[in-house]
Amino acid sequence: MSKKILLGAIDSIIEPLALFHLSAIAKEEGWETKIVLSKGPKFEKWEKILEEFKPDLFGVTIYTGNHIELGEYFNKIRIKYPHLKIISGGPHATYFPLDAKKYADYVVVSEGFKSFRNILRGKEKPGIVHLKEREPFPISDRENFYIENPQYLKNQIKNIITHTGCPYACTYCYNSSTLDFIEPALNKNQLKDMENNLAKNKRLFPNCNRSVDDVINEIDNIIRIAPETELLYVQDDIFGMDIKWMREFADKYKNRLKYHAQLRFEFINPDKDECRERIDLMLKTGCTGLTMAIESADPVIREEVLNRHMTNELMFKAMKYLSQFDLTVRTEQMLGLPTGATAKETKINLDADLENLKLNVELKEATGLPTVAWASTLAPYRGTIIEQYCQKHGFYSGNNSDISSEGYRMRSVLRFPKKWIGPSLRLQTDDWLAREDQERYKDQLHILMDWFSIFASIKKGHLLAKELLNDPNIAYHPEYHLVSRYTRYHLYNYELFKIK
Repeated sequence: MSKKILLGAIDSIIEPLALFHLSAIAKEEGWETKIVLSKGPKFEKWEKILEEFKPDLFGVTIYTGNHIELGEYFNKIRIKYPHLKIISGGPHATYFPLDAKKYADYVVVSEGFKSFRNILRGKEKPGIVHLKEREPFPISDRENFYIENPQYLKNQIKNIITHTGCPYACTYCYNSSTLDFIEPALNKNQLKDMENNLAKNKRLFPNCNRSVDDVINEIDNIIRIAPETELLYVQDDIFGMDIKWMREFADKYKNRLKYHAQLRFEFINPDKDECRERIDLMLKTGCTGLTMAIESADPVIREEVLNRHMTNELMFKAMKYLSQFDLTVRTEQMLGLPTGATAKETKINLDADLENLKLNVELKEATGLPTVAWASTLAPYRGTIIEQYCQKHGFYSGNNSDISSEGYRMRSVLRFPKKWIGPSLRLQTDDWLAREDQERYKDQLHILMDWFSIFASIKKGHLLAKELLNDPNIAYHPEYHLVSRYTRYHLYNYELFKIK
């Protein structure tokens, strides 16, 4: 009788890509698997499957923002199912293994394919399971998930990943965290093993390219089991970063499916031969659109707060270059950034947010792009450089218990200053907005986030937004969110992704 493992993640519109690969490993090792997505606080889908499937192991991907809710749930089911062993993996388990150890039997740190295989083989003791050995990406096991979750099968957009890791060090991203960050949680032998398996920069999630043949095989499998698929969304932070990989991909891909990818402006500099070649190869292989992050319109905020060093000039140059081709483009930006503590004076709060909108409006007027401009709210995830910056200057004093599973779509948890102060800004000063003004700005912020795409598509839309948001009668209402949710869905599918 085979052993059983339940693999889970929080319910999302995006397929659980990591679990597909882990499921393949489990089947290779002779385990019966099920992949089930659920939502808190009661996690009814997991409750049902635990009763019916009766797994021996329960492996869950954990992100900061759902870690508290999941931790409470795991502690409950460990009492109800004393035989059940829980494996936690993913970003939160990697960056906060001592937290995860409180509610999980096995805590997988960093890239976990080999670690997971060893757990299934009984070669790992309960506790923190560190990276001792790397193995290539396993195949992706999707078919049963689609059969049991027909809404994902019917979705005309499927997701895929070809590469993990990122060479950049944006302050708001865990990708820039290194082994030093979790050193206290590991003993000397574990640290030595990790150092031997990570790159020289000791990033906790090292760069890993899947082979071109493996990626193409997965895409062929998607075409076979989901023939109605019209578009792939490549979830890599930077797709085609390795130009040699991209050349091989172009030689073998043969326009199997159209796809949308994520790229940085630095990789779309038309003055550089390699950048032009990369775009040519993407067009050759059926790329129909790109997503690029602006994050902030102000170069000072980008550099001092976000550690992003591209110029506004490059954005206009890249957009003008892309406008020659039949490509859709989405920009991404963060609103509600911690402004007012930079060494150089900048606009702050709503004025800074409206500058983001103005930049998108001006880009569209000058180049015809972006097709869609998307906005989120900064979530100061614990341990990131920007969270430390927020703590230092008084923008945030929490422990992430106030960050919901909505993450970057939630209401801001920061506090905001009255004016630009500079690096001397601190929590103890009286330079902060009064509570009523804080709440009003957070209302404005949420409305702007929801309607950003609409404002950015209107001529001089930043002026309309400014007038609307400064109306003293404006307030956030749930119906606004409902309308904007449907509007965003329409824009993304029928404008950005051109789904028929």
